[in-house]
Amino acid sequence: MLERMMIVEDDLLLATDMCDIVSRLGFEVSGTADGFLSAQALAPHSDIALVDINLRDGATGPRIGQYLANEFGIAVVMVTGNPEAIETDLSKVIGMISKPASPAMIETVLTFIRDTREGRRATAPRGMRVFV
Repeated sequence: MLERMMIVEDDLLLATDMCDIVSRLGFEVSGTADGFLSAQALAPHSDIALVDINLRDGATGPRIGQYLANEFGIAVVMVTGNPEAIETDLSKVIGMISKPASPAMIETVLTFIRDTREGRRATAPRGMRVFV
Protein backbone atom coordinates (compact mmCIF):
# COMPACT_ATOMS: atom_id res chain seq x y z
CA MET A 1 0.00 0.00 0.00
CA LEU A 2 1.34 3.41 -0.96
CA GLU A 3 1.12 5.64 2.08
CA ARG A 4 0.44 9.34 1.69
CA MET A 5 2.77 11.74 3.45
CA MET A 6 2.12 15.30 4.54
CA ILE A 7 5.04 17.62 5.27
CA VAL A 8 4.22 20.44 7.70
CA GLU A 9 7.12 22.87 7.32
CA ASP A 10 7.15 26.60 6.60
CA ASP A 11 10.71 26.74 5.23
CA LEU A 12 10.24 26.10 1.49
CA LEU A 13 13.75 24.69 0.99
CA LEU A 14 13.40 22.22 3.88
CA ALA A 15 9.89 21.23 2.78
CA THR A 16 11.08 20.59 -0.78
CA ASP A 17 14.04 18.54 0.46
CA MET A 18 11.80 16.42 2.71
CA CYS A 19 9.34 15.88 -0.15
CA ASP A 20 12.17 14.66 -2.38
CA ILE A 21 13.43 12.29 0.32
CA VAL A 22 10.04 10.71 1.06
CA SER A 23 9.21 10.43 -2.65
CA ARG A 24 12.46 8.54 -3.27
CA LEU A 25 11.51 6.23 -0.39
CA GLY A 26 8.29 5.28 -2.18
CA PHE A 27 5.77 7.47 -0.41
CA GLU A 28 3.22 9.64 -2.16
CA VAL A 29 3.47 13.25 -0.98
CA SER A 30 -0.05 14.52 -0.37
CA GLY A 31 1.31 18.04 0.01
CA THR A 32 3.08 20.55 2.18
CA ALA A 33 1.51 22.77 4.81
CA ASP A 34 2.94 25.84 6.51
CA GLY A 35 0.35 26.22 9.27
CA PHE A 36 -2.82 24.87 10.83
CA LEU A 37 -5.28 25.67 8.05
CA SER A 38 -3.21 24.17 5.26
CA ALA A 39 -2.49 21.07 7.39
CA GLN A 40 -6.19 20.72 8.09
CA ALA A 41 -6.93 20.81 4.36
CA LEU A 42 -4.40 18.06 3.61
CA ALA A 43 -5.38 15.82 6.53
CA PRO A 44 -8.08 13.78 4.74
CA HIS A 45 -5.51 12.89 2.06
CA SER A 46 -2.66 11.85 4.38
CA ASP A 47 -1.61 8.79 6.40
CA ILE A 48 1.66 10.09 7.88
CA ALA A 49 2.84 13.60 8.75
CA LEU A 50 6.24 15.05 9.54
CA VAL A 51 5.49 18.23 11.49
CA ASP A 52 7.80 21.10 12.41
CA ILE A 53 7.19 22.92 15.71
CA ASN A 54 7.61 26.56 14.72
CA LEU A 55 5.54 27.43 11.70
CA ARG A 56 4.27 30.48 9.89
CA ASP A 57 1.47 30.84 12.44
CA GLY A 58 3.77 30.45 15.48
CA ALA A 59 4.71 27.44 17.60
CA THR A 60 1.60 25.57 16.48
CA GLY A 61 3.29 22.32 15.44
CA PRO A 62 2.41 20.39 18.64
CA ARG A 63 -1.25 21.46 18.37
CA ILE A 64 -1.29 20.49 14.68
CA GLY A 65 0.33 17.13 15.45
CA GLN A 66 -2.22 16.30 18.14
CA TYR A 67 -5.09 17.40 15.89
CA LEU A 68 -3.89 15.26 12.97
CA ALA A 69 -3.42 12.21 15.19
CA ASN A 70 -6.68 12.60 17.14
CA GLU A 71 -9.06 13.64 14.40
CA PHE A 72 -7.66 11.74 11.40
CA GLY A 73 -5.58 8.90 12.86
CA ILE A 74 -2.49 10.19 11.07
CA ALA A 75 0.87 8.84 12.25
CA VAL A 76 2.70 12.02 13.32
CA VAL A 77 6.39 12.59 13.97
CA MET A 78 7.55 16.02 15.07
CA VAL A 79 10.68 17.30 13.31
CA THR A 80 12.36 20.21 15.06
CA GLY A 81 15.60 22.08 15.42
CA ASN A 82 14.61 22.86 19.00
CA PRO A 83 13.68 19.56 20.73
CA GLU A 84 13.55 21.11 24.20
CA ALA A 85 10.65 23.27 22.99
CA ILE A 86 8.30 20.28 23.21
CA GLU A 87 6.71 20.63 26.62
CA THR A 88 3.08 19.82 25.95
CA ASP A 89 1.46 16.41 26.20
CA LEU A 90 1.86 14.75 22.82
CA SER A 91 0.30 11.43 23.77
CA LYS A 92 -1.06 10.69 20.29
CA VAL A 93 2.08 11.77 18.44
CA ILE A 94 4.51 8.93 17.73
CA GLY A 95 7.69 10.82 18.51
CA MET A 96 10.19 13.51 17.63
CA ILE A 97 13.40 13.75 15.64
CA SER A 98 15.83 16.65 15.42
CA LYS A 99 16.57 18.79 12.40
CA PRO A 100 18.40 18.55 10.20
CA ALA A 101 17.10 15.04 9.63
CA SER A 102 19.24 13.03 7.24
CA PRO A 103 17.63 10.92 4.53
CA ALA A 104 18.79 7.82 6.44
CA MET A 105 17.06 9.02 9.62
CA ILE A 106 13.83 9.78 7.78
CA GLU A 107 13.93 6.36 6.13
CA THR A 108 14.48 4.65 9.49
CA VAL A 109 11.63 6.60 11.10
CA LEU A 110 9.24 5.81 8.24
CA THR A 111 10.18 2.13 8.40
CA PHE A 112 9.49 2.20 12.15
CA ILE A 113 6.07 3.77 11.53
CA ARG A 114 5.20 1.22 8.83
CA ASP A 115 6.28 -1.72 10.98
CA THR A 116 4.34 -0.41 13.98
CA ARG A 117 1.19 0.25 11.96
CA GLU A 118 1.35 -3.21 10.39
CA GLY A 119 1.68 -4.86 13.80
CA ARG A 120 5.27 -5.95 13.38
CA ARG A 121 7.70 -5.70 16.26
CA ALA A 122 9.63 -2.50 15.75
CA THR A 123 12.47 -0.81 17.57
CA ALA A 124 12.50 2.97 17.67
CA PRO A 125 15.36 4.45 15.67
CA ARG A 126 18.36 5.79 17.52
CA GLY A 127 17.93 9.55 17.83
CA MET A 128 14.13 9.42 17.94
CA ARG A 129 12.32 10.41 21.12
CA VAL A 130 9.21 8.23 21.30
CA PHE A 131 6.00 9.54 22.90
CA VAL A 132 3.58 6.60 22.43
